[in-house]
Amino acid sequence: MTKDIFLNQIKQNCSQATFVSVKHITDKLYKDNIELDEEKNKEFFANYKNYHIYLNDFAATIYTQYNSSVDNIYIEVCKFLDIDIDNSYILEYSIKKLEKQTPQLILGLSDEDIKQQTIVNFEEKILNIENSKYFISHNEQFAPRVKKLKANITLVKNALGIISV
Repeated sequence: MTKDIFLNQIKQNCSQATFVSVKHITDKLYKDNIELDEEKNKEFFANYKNYHIYLNDFAATIYTQYNSSVDNIYIEVCKFLDIDIDNSYILEYSIKKLEKQTPQLILGLSDEDIKQQTIVNFEEKILNIENSKYFISHNEQFAPRVKKLKANITLVKNALGIISV
């Protein structure tokens, strides 16, 4: 399948926001109307991180002009390409994002309400990770990292005098 055929299929089956986003990505990747390797193309679009890399300069347009988000684009493309969105890419992205929120960073927040909300959001994200099908089926691979995240948030809560229930 060529790039143009792929884009035409996206245009016919997805929202305008998804079409212009996928076009934006494919224009960055391929200058010409080349033949696409369908498996490599599917694998590329399954990788959630690619959306943040290739749509970084287009996010404002997605949000303001199309009232959409990178997450919505990802979900729609995955549905179109028959990709399970509960996959290794999403799980890895979610864990890495939480790993960047160190106890020092959270404790360094100046506003107490923001600290509290950050803790709540952090715990919700851990719960979502633990409930994901991919995490459950690959528990041994990801459990040590999630255990460390839980220990970090417990450390923060202890430092702030927050009692866990």
